[in-house]
Amino acid sequence: MSNLRKQMLSKSLPPIGPSSSKKLLSYNENKSSSIRNYAPIEWNTYFNDKRFITIEKNTFCVYSRTIPDSSAPILFFLHGGGFSGLSWALMSKAVTNLVRCQCIAVDIRGHGETKTTDESDLSIETLTNDICQILHYLFNEENKTPIFLIGHSMGGALAVHVAKQNATLIDALCVIDVVEGSALESLNSMQCFLSSRPKQFSTPEQAVEYMVRSGQVRNVESARVSVIGQIQPMINIQSNEEISSTAAAAASNSTLPEVSHLCETVREEDEEQEQDNNDNHNSSIDTQKPTSSNVSNEINKYTWRIDLSKTEKFWKGWFSGLSKLFLSCECPKLLLLAGVDRLDRDLTVGQMQGKFQMHVVPKSGHAVHEDAPEQVADCIASFLVRHKLVQPNDDSFQGTLPGC
Repeated sequence: MSNLRKQMLSKSLPPIGPSSSKKLLSYNENKSSSIRNYAPIEWNTYFNDKRFITIEKNTFCVYSRTIPDSSAPILFFLHGGGFSGLSWALMSKAVTNLVRCQCIAVDIRGHGETKTTDESDLSIETLTNDICQILHYLFNEENKTPIFLIGHSMGGALAVHVAKQNATLIDALCVIDVVEGSALESLNSMQCFLSSRPKQFSTPEQAVEYMVRSGQVRNVESARVSVIGQIQPMINIQSNEEISSTAAAAASNSTLPEVSHLCETVREEDEEQEQDNNDNHNSSIDTQKPTSSNVSNEINKYTWRIDLSKTEKFWKGWFSGLSKLFLSCECPKLLLLAGVDRLDRDLTVGQMQGKFQMHVVPKSGHAVHEDAPEQVADCIASFLVRHKLVQPNDDSFQGTLPGC
């Protein structure tokens, strides 16, 4: 190759070395920065108190975010099915930054760290009675601060029932993304959705990642604090099962009749035959026996705090007649939705008649308050300021206008 041709090729080729290494370095930096952190966040990052109150042998876990002014209005939160009080963590922090109020979030029966005598009874009557007892335990009806009851999904339906039964105790009501018509329609596919979820997780981080990647919670920060209340170590379940099996064995031993000699003879023959089979297939059986390390790994895994598929018999009771019951509540009412298409006939007519205020939060999923906590907090703060139930922290607070 001639010198002239070498010079022409060298001028036409792009430079190598430094620029390529810079691109590779920039790519690695962008890749590392895009990796999400799914590590759990402690509850006390958002709440400043966590306590357990015992009512009739039932122990309820209650989170609160308070301010020095104990007379400030109360925002009382009720979470949805499968969630916990921690799902209100980010929203509580956001709303207290806007207005002077206190926030209380409770773990409903069968959820979170609440322990009751009957975890399987999630009927709307039992849940309503639980919340009414908690409210009367915490607040004196004669000398109380204003209480704003806020519920999401199942908790929204529960909030409506509680507000209806305690009209003198509840000053305002907010229901988040639950409408009777769409809720009852979605029940047909609920079992299919629940069966598609993973049954267990190796670490809490894995559970957080699943909730984010599946779109059930779109806000990573909220998922990192709230998912911990939705799962539990499998060792807890094993301990409960051992206690139940021990009690069942004790009961059966006290009631079983004595075994006859004939039955004993048959049992001994079966045992001898089983022993022969074991000797013939010893190697194959040994490979199938679970090792202690496998058992330990299973115990160290995590599973859902509540098996929602077993609560199906209560689903219709949560939502049936909800729209008319919501409209019949006399206190100021706010309905927050992820989409306007969720309205049924009764609520559409009621909204046209001005019986409640409605606001649609765009670009959010079913867990509206977790996906967009600042926007939901602004809607709630504006609603409460408009009804003169709270005072804004800043006199320049404008708030969000009601609308779709």
